Amino acid sequence: MASKPAIISVVGSLNVDLVTRTSRVPVAGETLTTESFDIGFGGKGANQAVACARLSRTEKQAANGETSDVEVRMVGAVGEDEFAGGFLESLKKDGLNTERIQVLPGKKTGVAVIIVETQTGENRIMFCPGANYDVPVADLVDGDSSVALFQLELPMEVVLHNMKVAHDKGVETIINPAPAIPLPEEAYSGLGHLIVNETEASILSGIENPTSWDMVAAIFVSRGVKNIIITLGGDGVYYQTEKRQSQSLPGILVPARKVKVVDTTAAGDTFVGAYSVAVARWKVMSHGADFNLDIAISHANRAASMTVQKKGAQSSIPWVDEVPES
Repeated sequence: MASKPAIISVVGSLNVDLVTRTSRVPVAGETLTTESFDIGFGGKGANQAVACARLSRTEKQAANGETSDVEVRMVGAVGEDEFAGGFLESLKKDGLNTERIQVLPGKKTGVAVIIVETQTGENRIMFCPGANYDVPVADLVDGDSSVALFQLELPMEVVLHNMKVAHDKGVETIINPAPAIPLPEEAYSGLGHLIVNETEASILSGIENPTSWDMVAAIFVSRGVKNIIITLGGDGVYYQTEKRQSQSLPGILVPARKVKVVDTTAAGDTFVGAYSVAVARWKVMSHGADFNLDIAISHANRAASMTVQKKGAQSSIPWVDEVPES
């Protein structure tokens, strides 16, 4: 264990999830009786923060208030409403530091309406940002952070400002740009880790229906990204690095772990969380050694494979001792 903890600052959204499960999605004008309805806590930022916390400790360690070699700081905002208190308490139980979460008077906590098709496990999400869009453009990443993790459910100017703050402070920066919209060129310059799915890779690279992930990765490398990770669902995870690209080496495909899919809602967030923990530990303990993407991605794949076998968002994210070793 490192002499001081690795610190992951997750600058992102906090939403209440309103989840309906149905055998199929209704067509226009149709009313369906659904199978179930649940209320849970989510948001890509909070989900990824919970994944970072759970995948760096056991549930028993969290329940006992034991410290881990990874500290996870959630940075964002909730409204001063009926959801805020329970949300913050839930995050604390998972071992997160919530001191940087603002409770905004007169605002509503963000809400995500999620429809899950039970036959396929696929989901559709509608997002109402609420307090998330009132997070100010200010320096939100502390200089003692090992990793700063971002998504795109906060205002773009908040994300871009703090990506620059993190870079200037020497903090390893990871972005999972979802929901996907094109980013300005400066967002990529010196970016440590870009994690995207197939759709996001296509939108951000500008290549429609790409036939080669090497071609897509080459675009991101040319913009200044050091490590590109593209999640491909059941087909696994592709990755390429600036170093491999400079040596004219192709990217690498890490196979997926085959499991029965129940709900994919937080699978991507679990992957990002597991990967971020590996980066944070490397940042603190590497002493100049290269980051091993094979090991990090394989573990993140296994963690995500556990998530898709359960219903829900944060409730489906595993603890580190629940992730199989192979």
